[in-house]
Amino acid sequence: MDKYGKIIYYASVVLLVLIFFVMILSGKDYEGAEMGLYIALGLGVIGLVAIIFSSGKFLAENPASAKKMLITIGSIALVCVICYVVAPGNLSPSYEEYGVTTKVVSKRIDMGLYLSAFLTFAAVGSIIVSEGIGLFRD
Repeated sequence: MDKYGKIIYYASVVLLVLIFFVMILSGKDYEGAEMGLYIALGLGVIGLVAIIFSSGKFLAENPASAKKMLITIGSIALVCVICYVVAPGNLSPSYEEYGVTTKVVSKRIDMGLYLSAFLTFAAVGSIIVSEGIGLFRD
């Protein structure tokens, strides 16, 4: 672990200890959980910014590989659009229990379900195909 990795590690340990003491001293269990959620949200935003900057740097340095990456992102976006178009967006009584009252929100939920199912089947299919090809090559 390099110098910066150690600094980040020890800072996170100190932060977690402080959260633990805040929970104990306040007497309220949710105080530490709320602080932990804010820390997780902040780390998620920092990670997202780091991904965007590193992707931009990669695109600038490797234009040939960047083309493949952009084609992959475009194909996933196309699958999302297809799943959104296919999603019926019906309002069932079970949706209303969870506060889904508009067809737009229902359609987005259905799109997410269809997209998850499609990507799951695609992943399992690619594993089966690649293993089957590996069996016949050897």
